[in-house]
Amino acid sequence: MIERDVEVVAVKGEHIKVQFRRQSSCDGCANTDHCGSGQLSKAFSQRLDVLDMRCAQPVAVGDLVRVGISEQSLVRGTLVLYLLPLLCLIGAALLASRLVEQWQLSELWVLPALIGGGWGGFKWAGLLSARLVAEPVLVKVLSREQQRLGVEMIGG
Repeated sequence: MIERDVEVVAVKGEHIKVQFRRQSSCDGCANTDHCGSGQLSKAFSQRLDVLDMRCAQPVAVGDLVRVGISEQSLVRGTLVLYLLPLLCLIGAALLASRLVEQWQLSELWVLPALIGGGWGGFKWAGLLSARLVAEPVLVKVLSREQQRLGVEMIGG
């Protein structure tokens, strides 16, 4: 399971919104200050993302929680989101080139087919990934655990 610590920003019944900052592989590199990719990563990774998810445990706004998603679900979603649009684009190009050849049309007709195939593949991947990728789950409430440990250390 891939886990990440996030902050709860809204609670509504059994649904919560958590906020986190995107991480890239450059964040863990020692040469970030001397690398162009690292500088770009610093410049563009300051945006906060918000994720809606179900939560059966009681949490409050401001709590730090750990959420997780299974590796299998993440790999499946990545394959769908990257591979399906590419396959649709290639399929549309092959079909368009055959039709252009058969009907003796200009090869410029392949370009709209490429755009349509790629766009359709992205739309299809978005719909399919919503069904294939498991929703992240709440693994642990961290801020309450830290408060409990703090009380035990003060009292003990």
